[in-house]
Amino acid sequence: MSRQVTGPGGLAAQAVPGAADVSRHLNTVSGSGDAVPAAYCPPLVSNGSLCLLVDYRGCQSQRSYVGMTPGIFWAGRRYGPPNDQLVPFGHFGQELSVDGQVYATPAGWTQTLNTRDGIVVCRGDYGDALTVETVVFTPLSCDTIVVRKRFSARDGGTHAVGMAFQYRFTPSGAENRAPRRTVGTAAWDAASSSLQFRYQVDGLRAYDGVISLLADVAVTAAIDRQEVSLAAAATVGPSTPVDMTFYLQFSDSMDGADYVERAAQMRSRLRQEGYEGLLESHRRDWSAYWDESTVSLPDPLLERVYCTAQYHLRANATRWSFPVGVFNTHWAGRYFGWDEMFCFQALASSRHHGISRRCPEFRHAVLPKALYRASHYGKPGTYGARYPWETLEDGSEAAPPGFWMEHVFHMSNIAQSAWMQYLYTDDLAYLQATGYPVIRECARFFLANLIYEAPDGGRFIGKCTDLERLGPARLNPFMTSCGAIYTLEAAARAAALLAEDPAEAAVWAHDAAKLRESLPHDGERYVPYAGCREESVAVLGGVFPYPLFDGSNALQRNAAYGFLSKGSASGNMYPVGSSLCAWYAGWLAAALAGLGDTTGPAKLLAQAAAGAGCFGELFEINEPKVSMRPWFATASGNVVYALNQMLLQSREGQILIAPAVPESWQDFAFELPAYGNLLATVRVASGRLVSVRLTPGGAGARVQRTLVIPARLAADVRFDPAAVMAVATQDGCCRVVVQIAGPLELIATVP
Repeated sequence: MSRQVTGPGGLAAQAVPGAADVSRHLNTVSGSGDAVPAAYCPPLVSNGSLCLLVDYRGCQSQRSYVGMTPGIFWAGRRYGPPNDQLVPFGHFGQELSVDGQVYATPAGWTQTLNTRDGIVVCRGDYGDALTVETVVFTPLSCDTIVVRKRFSARDGGTHAVGMAFQYRFTPSGAENRAPRRTVGTAAWDAASSSLQFRYQVDGLRAYDGVISLLADVAVTAAIDRQEVSLAAAATVGPSTPVDMTFYLQFSDSMDGADYVERAAQMRSRLRQEGYEGLLESHRRDWSAYWDESTVSLPDPLLERVYCTAQYHLRANATRWSFPVGVFNTHWAGRYFGWDEMFCFQALASSRHHGISRRCPEFRHAVLPKALYRASHYGKPGTYGARYPWETLEDGSEAAPPGFWMEHVFHMSNIAQSAWMQYLYTDDLAYLQATGYPVIRECARFFLANLIYEAPDGGRFIGKCTDLERLGPARLNPFMTSCGAIYTLEAAARAAALLAEDPAEAAVWAHDAAKLRESLPHDGERYVPYAGCREESVAVLGGVFPYPLFDGSNALQRNAAYGFLSKGSASGNMYPVGSSLCAWYAGWLAAALAGLGDTTGPAKLLAQAAAGAGCFGELFEINEPKVSMRPWFATASGNVVYALNQMLLQSREGQILIAPAVPESWQDFAFELPAYGNLLATVRVASGRLVSVRLTPGGAGARVQRTLVIPARLAADVRFDPAAVMAVATQDGCCRVVVQIAGPLELIATVP
């Protein structure tokens, strides 16, 4: 058994863009029989709506992998209290026979996740006669699961192949039982040549739906209550492989009462476009996502993990926002205002602004419920909004009772997402209509509920739960205070841009300044809270997640490096394990990148990459004795954002190029966004800048920026005098002042 990167063949070759370097997008695992590598979890297949794991057989055998059993989930479809679980939509399997003999397990197999095209390819050898290659994907444009099987003769002979594609909505004996929350019946529809499963769910809301099973070959349907199958037969010759494609299509009344008509339209589209048409449009959609930014690194493993994380972020992006995962094992796909911001930052800093805006738009959509939660018997005022700790799609609270419900720093993350969307896009209309209303109510919440005045006129944050390992009821905790400062300052800046709420904005700015003065420290470094004896990643809060300080703040630097030296003892969200989890490694890497560290971030991200799963996926925790929650979106977000921050950072009027890249990286390139709707395209070869291009995202007035470049990269580089206003070197950096009105090439020659 092994994990490797290989060139694709067979059906996989249909999904590889010819000009691109695809090696970083291909993660391949191999094995024999039912033996799988350590910590194997099937790869994720998702379009942000349908979400599933597909195992090495090319189906969803009911076996637990790292605590997860393959199944189908559909974002937003959930039961109600007490647990608000996602509704399981069953799983698909197969029964394969060759010359009358049934085979359940391949003798040898490989499985590849192609993150570039969003497909999974499985290849298995069955007996001496047959090789089966399976391609599975969910088109980004429709709620369909596509499963194509290619049967080829291994021995050069001719063989009779039988294939039954099985779908089990609910296992036999468990269907239509009390509490009767999901019931349904299946029937063959001759007019559309499809097997249609019609169901009703008595969940958080009542809705009806239809699941259509189709194939592009002649099939015989079998129905046993809620277990159904489509069976086909074929003859495979020495040079005549056979393809069969099976489809599962989902339509329900959650998207409108016309779900039956929409199901018919989906079947019609499928018949018209076929497998090739769906695959082509799916590839185009994924290509458009990848084309929004690029990163090329000298570390192949880190590059592959980065690509898997980018794939994960898009696959996990529901139409609402970004859950930790669309699985019941991942808090049932609920939305944490805390975690979703880490996914948001990764998407926004990768120029996926059409996806990243879903987060602030979701928070704006559910703002009325958050306002009601903090209001006085529903009466409006300046009490602000209080978003739930775990939010459902309609804005309701879904967290079980516990001291985590006394978190308030998620309010800062929600405000930060709303503000950063504006910083990256420079979209004032968005800020006016969506971003500022969210930011303002978060600022009002802190002012009305959490900020206290000391006798000397100072300000401090009252008792709340900071990071959970620190326990409940902590007075003036550092990270929560940093989040409140960030929120208040963002609100004041947004108000000034929009010329709104001047009186409140003055108070926000004043209290933010006072809170800076009250941040807890021991004289040498910031501490989680006054008198704290425990190490905590919370002490990084002033640089990440909230960029209040840079490397010039000694208290913050000392706090960051103090935790770094002892982080393995406090390197998980929970008091388990003995190493630094990928989520915290990304967190630390992003913080050190913000401090201008050129050695720590790369080492930390390499550590995170080394602990990734078989397909480059990141876990919540992945150690030999503690392994849990593969495909953990928060970790993917932190690792992507940290790497982006190593390559490019935006500050007030500045663009920092390669601010945290190690000297050992002699060859790298990237195309990433900077604040103000700017795109930076940079290439470094042999340790020297080869090209720097700045491209504004829209027509507008000239803007001035200072590019800050490590002097070692700019040594002997001549900048185009027509493009720059000034060039100076100080403190180990080359500072290049430019005026930007259109696409700007900055380098004239490289000796």
